[in-house]
Amino acid sequence: MGAHAALEEIGAPYALDYVDLEVPRSPDFLKLNPQGKVPVLIDENDPTGPQVIYQSAAILLHLADEHAEAALAPAPGGAARGLCYQWLFFMAEVLEPAYMLHFYPERFTAEANQAAGVETNATALIGNAWTMLDDALNPGPYLLGEAFSVCDLYMHTMALWNQPHHRHLREFPNVARALALVHARPAVPCAPRGPTHARGPQPRCAGEMGIARWIQFSPTNLLSEFKTLLTTSD
Repeated sequence: MGAHAALEEIGAPYALDYVDLEVPRSPDFLKLNPQGKVPVLIDENDPTGPQVIYQSAAILLHLADEHAEAALAPAPGGAARGLCYQWLFFMAEVLEPAYMLHFYPERFTAEANQAAGVETNATALIGNAWTMLDDALNPGPYLLGEAFSVCDLYMHTMALWNQPHHRHLREFPNVARALALVHARPAVPCAPRGPTHARGPQPRCAGEMGIARWIQFSPTNLLSEFKTLLTTSD
């Protein structure tokens, strides 16, 4: 969803397809991403022809560089760009895998009776990762200081994965402040449009004729519940 919000921040037209994660992937989809995962971006604006890009961090960087006017990432070269890489890859290599351990513990052990231990360890890893992000957001307000970026959009997506038995996001005041700023941006609530388990192209905030096809999971009411993640009691 972070890359979807980036498309809305950019304002470029795109077409949107949803993938129902509850059913097996179609052969056509597996040709796009053999891993069978979302999101997937099909960039139809490349001079060499349509280009398929998957992995959230890669999509975010591609969109930021192709639409530099949106100022979603520092220009290549320099320390600011290095920090942008750092936090995008932190989300992709530290925080997101910790959540995957939590959601699918049985995939990470050969012994069924060890799945609960994997999930327990994942909960600790998730808390440690948010602690690191909270430290990095001091003084903030964003991960790259004063500059909002695709790093913050990726972090916002990860926040939506947090579960009631994980450490509450309000325990991380700098994180909570940054997430509230990201959530308040017009593009972010606009991103997950359409009903749950929608099929085919859905209404969108950008224009009607797409220069790219954007494929993601069917949306839920996660964003409508987002403030609850920051404010309610456990």
